[in-house]
Amino acid sequence: MEAYEVTQEELKAKFPTKDVLEKWHKGEEAEWPPFEETELPELRFAIGTKVFCRIGPDAETDWAKGEVVQLWYTEKNWPPGSFAPYKIKLDDGRQIFAPGDMDAVIKERIE
Repeated sequence: MEAYEVTQEELKAKFPTKDVLEKWHKGEEAEWPPFEETELPELRFAIGTKVFCRIGPDAETDWAKGEVVQLWYTEKNWPPGSFAPYKIKLDDGRQIFAPGDMDAVIKERIE
């Protein structure tokens, strides 16, 4: 998204609150985004985890190597509160998201 595409509603919905910004400015920790632990399930992988991602219909052959680059990914046109558990940068440079946190979609790559 380009800066000129951002609306006031998106800023209000997704930008850190004044309280959070003040804490960060002071060097204090402040949770952002402000999700309660009970709202979103714990994910299996952390940012930087090397993974295999399913990129097609064939469960045997349609896998690509990549790395988790973002947790709880969302896009502008998705309904509020809709997230994909992972955004992944594939080794070929493409960026995709995993729609679910399950081995049928994404699995750890041990090197």
